Amino acid sequence: MSATLENTLPSGFQIPPQPAILQALKNEHAKKMPSMTAFAEIISRDIALAANVLKTVNSAQFGLPNKISDIRSAVVLLGMDAIETLVNFFELRKCLSGKASISLEKFWDQASHTAEMMLMLHAALDMGDDSCPKEDAHSFGLFRDCGIPLMAMKYPDYKQVLQTANNSPERVFTAVENDFYPTDHAVIGYFIAKSWHFPDALIELILRHHDDSFLSDKTVAASQKTLYAMIKLASNILSHVKYQKPDSEWLLASAEALDWLKLSELDYQELHADLAERFAIEFDL
Repeated sequence: MSATLENTLPSGFQIPPQPAILQALKNEHAKKMPSMTAFAEIISRDIALAANVLKTVNSAQFGLPNKISDIRSAVVLLGMDAIETLVNFFELRKCLSGKASISLEKFWDQASHTAEMMLMLHAALDMGDDSCPKEDAHSFGLFRDCGIPLMAMKYPDYKQVLQTANNSPERVFTAVENDFYPTDHAVIGYFIAKSWHFPDALIELILRHHDDSFLSDKTVAASQKTLYAMIKLASNILSHVKYQKPDSEWLLASAEALDWLKLSELDYQELHADLAERFAIEFDL
């Protein structure tokens, strides 16, 4: 990663500051003996935020046997990491709003669906939390493309460029963006993630999620490579469910992703069929 990228946000972009509520949660979480009650009370002070968190934890993606009616119960059942991720998501969604060349509501819905598919895939592949925590899979699904809203807010023609990239399966997605602009959504996402103090492993994944050398890079942790490979599968399955076509990256990324996950083509086809059917039923798509 170059020093220029480390320190210089591309001209014309402004990263919204991290809201105070997130710093308060991090401060509580970082204590030697953090209090789940205090952690929950910070969230509960914002009625709209608390309602969004409860709505999400009671959705099909978390598969809880009983409905949760208060934030503290959600923290106890799912843990501080999972709840903090949801707060990050809803606060970032609120901060990255305004006039844009794409529908931001649809964008955030797609991010939620990607995160949901990542959780389903994590369970289907029987990934142990020791080697690849499900919270990390969920976070990567939510925030992978977090640079897209700012790109869409800056560039009036960004929707057309996204369409071009999505219809160019023989090319790396960000390379198409770089044909039109001096930056791309992965770089902008990196600066958002860095400014909002995301975990270092997630920051690197956001920056390099279109980097076709990622799985062969010996400096990258195995858990990160697993998440990188998983999201290729999750995105392709989701694309078939929602749009009845392969994901734009599948042509270039599928062989290495399946190899990393030790899946044959037949294994994948069976997995794809199962998850596509379950997802469509659970989320009424």
